Amino acid sequence: MSNAPSPQETIAKRILFIMVNEQGLRAGDGMSPDNLTHDMARHQISQEDQQQAVQLAKDKGWLRDGPYGELQLTETGFALD
Repeated sequence: MSNAPSPQETIAKRILFIMVNEQGLRAGDGMSPDNLTHDMARHQISQEDQQQAVQLAKDKGWLRDGPYGELQLTETGFALD
């Protein structure tokens, strides 16, 4: 049997894709939650799924809260994309 990723993990990885490939962010760079929400809505990710996926990404160490309220991409998160 394979360990298929959960829907939230799949969405969390899409968030990393948005941050790295669409926004051109590198490890340590941050993005405002409002801008990320706008990008995720464009990808048709619901508000509830967004919140759960961001929390999962934080729990896994892929994202962290920055000093100015932004979501920062970690080295681990950057390496996944």
